[in-house]
Amino acid sequence: MIRVCPYCSNVDVNKLKEIAGEENVSTGCIGVCRMYSKEAVAKIDGNLVIKQTEKELFDMIKK
Repeated sequence: MIRVCPYCSNVDVNKLKEIAGEENVSTGCIGVCRMYSKEAVAKIDGNLVIKQTEKELFDMIKK
């Protein structure tokens, strides 16, 4: 399960749903908005994942 904040994760939620499958993505606060203002941030299976760009995050999820 991938959880992202639609406002602060710096990720296009619609693109993420296309890549990971809509059933694998949920949206809501992940509690790190103020610490990472430019990086792409998500919680994947409960673990915080931080990548420098949205593309890097999407590439990791595709694997």
